[in-house]
Amino acid sequence: MHARIVTARAFISDSVAVNRLLHEVPEAEPIRAGIAGPYLTLRWEQSTSRSFWIASDGASALCLTVSGLEVDEMVAVWLSFDDCRRREGFTLTAQSLRNLIESELGVCVAIED
Repeated sequence: MHARIVTARAFISDSVAVNRLLHEVPEAEPIRAGIAGPYLTLRWEQSTSRSFWIASDGASALCLTVSGLEVDEMVAVWLSFDDCRRREGFTLTAQSLRNLIESELGVCVAIED
């Protein structure tokens, strides 16, 4: 089994880039309001079996779109992520998410920018 992470970034001050970043994210309107400050949320889209991981530091936003996993696999990753994000120095990046998925599920994960 293979999974894929697609990475997108945008400066919060660039509304066109933020709209592009959130274009395919389910229930994106509440996210638009929240990313002006420190923010982290996860979304699942059942119809495409994709998971969206959106983080912001108030200046820029990151959206990691994960595909190739089933919902039960994503739940296991979400639970592990909750433990990881409490660790001092942890930052959500494509690489940290790939490492988490690979260690939790034992699958190969490709990263696309």
